[in-house]
Amino acid sequence: MYNQDNKKLKAGEKMTNLNEIRDIVENTDHETLQNFVVNLLSEDENLVMRLRLLSNNELTEEDFEQYKKRYQGIVNPNIETGRFVPYRKAMRMERGLNDFLTEEVTGLVNNKYFDEAFDITKLIFLRLNKLNIDDSGGVVHDIMREIFRVWQAILNQGPKIIATTMFRWIISRRDQLGDTTDPDQYLEFLLDNFREPNQMERKLQIAGQQVEELEDKTPPGSYPVEEERWAKFYLELADQMDDEEKIEQFIPSHLYLIEIRNFAIERHISKGEYDKAVELLKEGRAIEFKGPDLNRQYTIQLKELYKIKKNREAYIKELWLLTTKYELQSLEPFNELKAQYSHEEWAEVREEIFQTLPENARLADYYRNEGLEERILEYVQNSTYSGDIFTYEADLKDKYPDEMLDIYEKFARGRMKMANERRLYREIVEFTKGMLDYPGGRARVDQLIEEWTVEYKHRPAMIEELEKLK
Repeated sequence: MYNQDNKKLKAGEKMTNLNEIRDIVENTDHETLQNFVVNLLSEDENLVMRLRLLSNNELTEEDFEQYKKRYQGIVNPNIETGRFVPYRKAMRMERGLNDFLTEEVTGLVNNKYFDEAFDITKLIFLRLNKLNIDDSGGVVHDIMREIFRVWQAILNQGPKIIATTMFRWIISRRDQLGDTTDPDQYLEFLLDNFREPNQMERKLQIAGQQVEELEDKTPPGSYPVEEERWAKFYLELADQMDDEEKIEQFIPSHLYLIEIRNFAIERHISKGEYDKAVELLKEGRAIEFKGPDLNRQYTIQLKELYKIKKNREAYIKELWLLTTKYELQSLEPFNELKAQYSHEEWAEVREEIFQTLPENARLADYYRNEGLEERILEYVQNSTYSGDIFTYEADLKDKYPDEMLDIYEKFARGRMKMANERRLYREIVEFTKGMLDYPGGRARVDQLIEEWTVEYKHRPAMIEELEKLK
C-alpha cells in the first residue's frame, strides 16, 4: 500500500485518522457506501453480528452459534497435546478472549441478551477450568476477572430471574473449580452478590457443609488452606446476615484457623472485650504453620491492648519482644521502649537489649540511633561486608579519618587477593578511590599501587586498571 508520496506504509502505521474517515464517509454517495459495507460484511461474519447489535436488529439462533464458534476459534488453536496451553499461546489466548468478552459479549449484555451472554461465559469458564495453562504471565486471572465482570454487568442490568439462574449455576461449580479459577475471586463474587434471604441461607448452608467436609481432608503436616477459605466465607456471610448466634457457635471450634482467630480478635476489640482479645492473641503465637509476620502482628496488637489497659509491665514485655525478636528491621519499637525509661535507667536497659539482639540485627543502626560513634567504628572494623563502609561513612569520616583509611585498605587488600578478572579489578579501583577523600589517602593509595604492581606483575589487565588510580 502506498500513500500520496508513493511511500510504503510502515507496519502498524495508520493511513488515515478518524476525522479523515468521517470526511470520506460523508462525501461518498449512499449507494456506493451501502455496496461497500455489504461487501465488507460478507467477508466477516463477526462484523455482521456486531452491526446487528449496534443497529438493534434481532439476533438469531445461528448468530449465537457463531458466538460459540468465535470463542472456540480463539481457544482451540492455542491448545497442545494433553490440553496444555504454553506461555506464549496463553498470552495470545488471553488477548483474544478478553477482546471477545469486552466487546462482543458485553455488547450482548448491553442489548439485553442476558441469558445468551451468560451461556457463552459459562462455556468459556468451563473450558478454561479443564485446561492445563502455563500461567506465568497471570493471564488466567485476567480472563477470569473479565468473566466475573460480565457476570456483574448481567446482574446489574438483568431481571431477577437471570440472577436466580446464575446463582444456581455458579454455586453448583464450587466442587469443580480447576486450577484456572482463583477460589478467593470466586467466593468474593458470591459474597458480594445474591443477597436475597433464600440465597443467603443457601450460601451459608453450603459454606458450612464445605467446612465440615474439609475438616479431615488436610494432609498431615499441612495447613488447612481450603478449610480456612470456606470458614472465613461462612463467618463473613453470617456477619452480613447479623446472625450473632451462628457466629458465636462457629468460632470456638475453628480457632486453629488463623483467619477465624483474626476475625474473633477484631470482633472482641470492636466490642471493647480486651481481655478476650488478649487471650486469643497470646494463644495465637503458639499456632503452627504461621510465619513471623503473624507473630509480629499479634505482638503489636497485644502491645497496643496493654497500653489501653494501662498494664505497663505487660506493655513493656511486648515492646521488648518486638525490639529483640519480631521487628528487627525497624527502630520504632526500640525508641518506643526507650521512652518508658529515664536517661539513667535507659543506659542499663539499652545494654541488655544490645546483648539480646540476634546476630542478624544491624547493631550499628542502634548505635547510630544512640549517637555511639565509637561503637559504630568497632562494628565496621569487625564487619566482613564492605558495604558497611558506605552505610556508616558519614558517621565516622570526620571523627575517625585514620581508622577509616585502615578499614578501606583492609577491604581493598582482601578483595584484590580474590580478584581474577578485569571486572573485579575495575570494582576494586572504584572502591579504592574512596581513600582519596581522606587526609593522607593519596599516599596510602600510591603505596597500594606500588605493592600490587610488583605482587601481581603477571596480571596486565589489573595493571591497566591501576593506572586509573594514579
